[in-house]
Amino acid sequence: MMEKKVSIVMSTYNDSGYIGKAIKSVLSQSYDNFEFIIIDDSSQDNTEEIVKGFDDGRIIYIKNEENKGLLFNLNKGINLAQGEYIARIDSDDWWIDKEKLKKQVDFLDNNTDYALVGTWAKVYNEKVVELFKITHDTDFEKIKQKILLKNCFVHSSVLFRKSVANECGNYNESQEYVEDYALWLKMGKKHKLANIPEYSTGYLLNQEGVTQKNNLKQIRANIILIKKYKKEYPNYILGVLKWRVKGFLVFLKLSRLINYLKISKR
Repeated sequence: MMEKKVSIVMSTYNDSGYIGKAIKSVLSQSYDNFEFIIIDDSSQDNTEEIVKGFDDGRIIYIKNEENKGLLFNLNKGINLAQGEYIARIDSDDWWIDKEKLKKQVDFLDNNTDYALVGTWAKVYNEKVVELFKITHDTDFEKIKQKILLKNCFVHSSVLFRKSVANECGNYNESQEYVEDYALWLKMGKKHKLANIPEYSTGYLLNQEGVTQKNNLKQIRANIILIKKYKKEYPNYILGVLKWRVKGFLVFLKLSRLINYLKISKR
């Protein structure tokens, strides 16, 4: 059987400190029938120099003249893709298993009723010290039970069918903070989703990009999102309750921080 082509899509912006590692992890994959589409969102650092330093014909580097945003870039990559399968990786993450792509391609080849397959991940800090591990259910029936309670997939780990993404309208550019979650929920209405129970992806926990305000925005976006799927998936009430409790805890933490700053300025 002829190997199916994979299109790996990455969006990057001023990630010169990390992107080299991400690219190396992709190019070291044992499955080599892929194109690697890198959309540079008008970086101001030396990202372009680093990418062009890799002499590999599978890399397709495109630099925007102006900043367009993550979701625009991801959809641009999918629309340009020539592969039957789409793989995602962020420019500050990396794949830690050289067989990752092959295992996922084999899974989708052998399970035609599945649209997407992810993997487990190890989470690291900027010093590449492992902090914790992310595991998710592997069986679709269990994923269905929990998908309104949490996002059951690590974005930089997934491989999915381009045809199904197109069928779902790709990433919804109005759904910032939950763009990946929204796409998985839409895919899962008609197709099965799975995870391979192996730690194949390295995920960087970048504290600079995490703020309490952004956490609150993401939680609100999650609540709005899962309301749209209360008839398609179970545990909707529990899901809303869970996200509201989480939002309340984040709000308390933010309030305490604001009060502390006020007191310290006196």
